[in-house]
Amino acid sequence: MSPTSRPRSLPSTVSRTGSTLTLGEAEFDLRTGKLRNLYGLPVDGPRLELWRAPTDNDRSDSRGTFELAGSNYAGGEGVPGPSSEQRWRQRGLDRLTHRVREVRHDADQLAVQVRVAAANSSQFVDVSYYWWIDQGPALLVEVTPSSNWDCTWPRVGVRFDLPPELSRASWFGTGPLESYPDTQRAARVGRFAASIDDLVVDYSRPQETGHRAALRTLEVFDGSAARLRVATVPDHAGHRPGFTLTRHTPQELDRARHPYELEPSEHVYLFVDHAVHGVGSRACGLDVQPQHALWPSARRFELRFTTP
Repeated sequence: MSPTSRPRSLPSTVSRTGSTLTLGEAEFDLRTGKLRNLYGLPVDGPRLELWRAPTDNDRSDSRGTFELAGSNYAGGEGVPGPSSEQRWRQRGLDRLTHRVREVRHDADQLAVQVRVAAANSSQFVDVSYYWWIDQGPALLVEVTPSSNWDCTWPRVGVRFDLPPELSRASWFGTGPLESYPDTQRAARVGRFAASIDDLVVDYSRPQETGHRAALRTLEVFDGSAARLRVATVPDHAGHRPGFTLTRHTPQELDRARHPYELEPSEHVYLFVDHAVHGVGSRACGLDVQPQHALWPSARRFELRFTTP
């Protein structure tokens, strides 16, 4: 029921009560395939996300775009074209729809197939979530886009909705500040800690912020103890996903023109992104350079969840 490259589970007990499946220390809703509880922590996810709250650079159409220039273009600036935000929004990336196609389980694993479609578009992404036990719950995510995509993606990763009382994080990866493909010269690999509110930049206009690349392990705490621990698995090239931990979704940030317009948060949102689009400097300079652009392609990454 799953890719042959996925390791077989360690001996475990799978139980089902009505529409609830228990796999080790994880509970799932079999109607949706969503994770609902992990080590006693309420969780909702995973959910594919391709959107980010546009940055000032994403919104600008100045000095042209490299995205429309073609792979052999060697000019110092891009060619005339719309902003990244315009292209992304026209293709419905801010309004994805999710349709569960199949939920299957056997004695020691769970497989969920979801088709994610861009609003008002024939473009889609097929996502497979495979869960099994390897010391703790393990997740393999496989992303397969349709062949008719004609624009970059802001990001490609999964979102988990966590309780609002979580307040700080500790991680082993890049830091201490945010890092994107074209803004990581100052980032270093190490162990860091910060409150969730300090992980993001408080811009005068809410926008994408807070991504940290090449995550090894992440622990999230409430006021007294660690409640969630997640580790990434490097792929054959050594690449690891990055993470963003924030109190607002990209859609909420996108709708707000000023920080005071953001409503009190009902969740903490953990994004684990296999890749993100570069930031560029188009608000006052050049578009994202081609080597830092995120074009749609098949993606595959693994996560491990263990006792905090």
